[in-house]
Amino acid sequence: MADYIDKNILCQAYVHVDLPVGITPEQLETIKQHLTEFANSRAKFFVYPEVEVEVEFKEGSLKTYITIAGSIYVAIVGYGEFRHGVDYLYTDVKRLADTMVAESLFMTKAKHASIRRTEARTGVVGSLKLLVDEINTLEASLGQISVDEAARRIKRIKDDAEVLISNVRDDQDIDSIEDDLDRFADKLPEPCPYPLDRRPDDLAVINYHDILAEFRKTYGSRKKKKK
Repeated sequence: MADYIDKNILCQAYVHVDLPVGITPEQLETIKQHLTEFANSRAKFFVYPEVEVEVEFKEGSLKTYITIAGSIYVAIVGYGEFRHGVDYLYTDVKRLADTMVAESLFMTKAKHASIRRTEARTGVVGSLKLLVDEINTLEASLGQISVDEAARRIKRIKDDAEVLISNVRDDQDIDSIEDDLDRFADKLPEPCPYPLDRRPDDLAVINYHDILAEFRKTYGSRKKKKK
């Protein structure tokens, strides 16, 4: 598999099937060529024209990896608002991965008992979609959840963001993700609103303040300057 030094794996189709009886190396090469052309045309339509496409076969039983790599920023820049773009991109790469799995099964004539495993992987886009959903859910819930719960969710978002960013390979993509986290950090209220029937104790208020302060050391217009 190629080493995508400065690009992210946006999605991948993985198919593991038993080889059809009597299939020849020439027929396998024809299947690989078809899948490469199929993946290229669909990826350039669903994602953007400059994505990288790789089709890899591992024989014995047949394992097929169809990998689409590129830039998250380039893929979503035309959608406008960052989080809406992430939602659209996730829908597109999930559909693309599912389509490539189905085409691989069709080309290898694999059904039921001959299928060992299939996966439609959404790579870093899937992880980013989960993070965006966490942020949107918290923003919509503030004032309806306890202060303790708000603090717990902020900490989880920070932890998940760190894991995600450590796996993103494109600097422009990292900047885009961090910019949205900055906007989110600036919008977080202090003090935290809460339901009238769930008044927080002093310890919960202090804990929220500390977690928010820690979050803003990394994200937001008040974050510390990076050295």
